Amino acid sequence: MGQEIWRPGKRTVLRLGDKGLPVIWLQERLKSLAYDVEIDGVYGYLTEDCVCSLQREYGLRVDGIAGPQVFELLQDKDIQEKAPRCQVWGAVHGGGFWQQLERKSYEDVRQKLTGMLLYCFRVGENGEVVGELPKAAVSDPPLAGIRLVPVISNFNQDLYDEPALEELLKRRDLVRRFQELTRKLLANPRLGGIALDLQGVGMGYGRRFAALAAGVRKLADVYGKWMYMVLVPANDRRVLPRVIESRLWRLPDRVILQASWEQVVREPGPRMGYQWLKKELPCVCRHLPAWKLMVVLPVNGIAWYVGEKQEYNYLSYDEARKLAYLKQAAIRWDSLEKVSYYDFADKKGRCRVWFDNKDSLRWKLNWLKEQHVTGIVITPLGCEDTRIWEEVGR
Repeated sequence: MGQEIWRPGKRTVLRLGDKGLPVIWLQERLKSLAYDVEIDGVYGYLTEDCVCSLQREYGLRVDGIAGPQVFELLQDKDIQEKAPRCQVWGAVHGGGFWQQLERKSYEDVRQKLTGMLLYCFRVGENGEVVGELPKAAVSDPPLAGIRLVPVISNFNQDLYDEPALEELLKRRDLVRRFQELTRKLLANPRLGGIALDLQGVGMGYGRRFAALAAGVRKLADVYGKWMYMVLVPANDRRVLPRVIESRLWRLPDRVILQASWEQVVREPGPRMGYQWLKKELPCVCRHLPAWKLMVVLPVNGIAWYVGEKQEYNYLSYDEARKLAYLKQAAIRWDSLEKVSYYDFADKKGRCRVWFDNKDSLRWKLNWLKEQHVTGIVITPLGCEDTRIWEEVGR
């Protein structure tokens, strides 16, 4: 009853001693989430205790006061539908994973995935968005229960193409085409939403980017779909990009936290070590609630040639293991970063290979589950140690 009559506003605050329909709305939502609260319209000690339990469970400040963050959480679609607390997603770059799905070892993987990010649209050099949906993704029956989300990105050849993004933002005709593509994708009944992975917004383009993202949010609401945005920490001192307003990150239903791709260029190391996670996630959570975050876990290795000119290339788990065998390299364990590595030398110089396996993923997964994040994203699917699926699940 209370849910149908009253809705919380952006500044609604309820606390001990309050009475009326707002309290009934709050109590009904708490009851639907299996909290032991009496629906009597009185914000008593039992209601306060249930709010404290909710805040503790989802990583909010525990004070027993139902403020904007509590009401935002209680209206979240996944939380209302009692979705798994820590979802497992995959990310596909290109079409290679569809062949992997046909392998017998991946039969159970499909059952463990909540959703899949499809990196199939990119912003080209002239600002035009190019790409198309993989036909196998939208027509494969085994994927029918997985939420498919296409990603529009300006990531190209190991770097984010900032000039291409600026070209898009400064031309109205390209923005209109972007909006039309967004509308078309969101209208597709097979797709569960849309994601923006647009990095490197320059000075003078912050408002245009905000307008672009707000337009996507509006269309997502029209079609009842989800909106996602990828957050790459700006640098060692700042989390959110300087030219983008912090309130912009309130627009998406979920924010996808990803390590900077450029970070691996500056300092040879693992793509996302345990130390990076422990440092960056708390910084991000000062701006965004943990329950709205999905954390990207890259599972392919990286091979570094160390010298005057640092070179690197990415390896799948199988490739990393095969290379270690060919080079007769002893595989060791970095107890600080919680990741496997080995060294070898050839005519190009000394090389160190870092790679994630079941053991390294276990460390990250166990820690992330304690941080109240809403999910993880395994990327790129098809490059991982297949034993990790023993560690993850719905």
